Amino acid sequence: MRVLFAFNEDLNPYVEVLLYGLECAGLSVEKGTGLFWQKDLFNHDIIHIQWPETLFDWRTPSEIELEFLKQRLLEVKRTSKIIFTIHNVESHHITDDNRHRLHELYSLVAEYSDVMVHLGAESCRSWKNASKYPEKRHEIIPIPVYDYLYNDFLAISSEEAKRCLRLPVNKKIVLTFGNFRYEQERKLVQDAFSSLKGTDCILVAPKWYKPWDYCVKFRHPMLSLRTVKKAFWAYARRMKLESKRTMTHNEVALYFAAADVVMIQRLHDLNSGNLPMAFLFRKVVVGPDRGNIGCWCRLTGNPVFDPDSKESVIEALQNGLALSSTDLGNRNYNFAINRWSTKVIGEKHKSLYESII
Repeated sequence: MRVLFAFNEDLNPYVEVLLYGLECAGLSVEKGTGLFWQKDLFNHDIIHIQWPETLFDWRTPSEIELEFLKQRLLEVKRTSKIIFTIHNVESHHITDDNRHRLHELYSLVAEYSDVMVHLGAESCRSWKNASKYPEKRHEIIPIPVYDYLYNDFLAISSEEAKRCLRLPVNKKIVLTFGNFRYEQERKLVQDAFSSLKGTDCILVAPKWYKPWDYCVKFRHPMLSLRTVKKAFWAYARRMKLESKRTMTHNEVALYFAAADVVMIQRLHDLNSGNLPMAFLFRKVVVGPDRGNIGCWCRLTGNPVFDPDSKESVIEALQNGLALSSTDLGNRNYNFAINRWSTKVIGEKHKSLYESII
């Protein structure tokens, strides 16, 4: 059985972890978009597409390139099975200019796939009910818990991590991890946290600012002054807001180890890798009651909120802080490590591949 991941490189560690899980299951998988496009090199039983944009190395394809893709998918489908993992409903890179082409890209991959892999039950339900794809096979295989990358860091205590990050050891930490894609996400977090009453905690957001919004350099005095003002503003409101670009595994581990609550700041996203990461580090999650995020939170007893209701977000955050003093974090770990470990998820993918060829 020859399997190809039509994927080159990305900062998201999902594919790296999944490939290791498949290797543990005894299956070596090839990776690369060149093998997909070049007919003389393509000799695979299964092609697995994660994000459709990766077929064009994260570029928005032209109309002609979309036509080429359609023809190539038709050719591949004659001899191979196509699997499509649904990471998001639509591309995170959509703008008014490329909206039509990115929608067409996602539609083509969905149309020509034989199996759709979903990262949770909500995604599976909604796509199954879509009249456009009644003949598709749908499977649920969650995001791996990233134990392959972070097992060596799990012994870091919360107190040790707080000291390394220069955070007060005696205060609870609310972590919002990852890029803030929209200004509404910042407003949601800021409004809810600022409204907490009688709670001795600190908000930590390593990627709150874009790198060019946060600068202290003598040759940019006005930008530096604005940065200092932002720092004082955040400090006065118990917030540690940063502008980190890329982070090492050690840095990522420190932030999750230091946290008491991990708040997922997404508004309408289907999935978030922050949820299994938080579970791996035995943390309580507060997430939007949307997509698979809300589904997994509700199933495991972690607080959810309505992103359109400030009161709902505040209540969920308060509940999360209260639950951080219970054993919910340990229960989250046990739930995830038994169901979402890298080896378990690798075996599930291997079983799927074997069942369709």
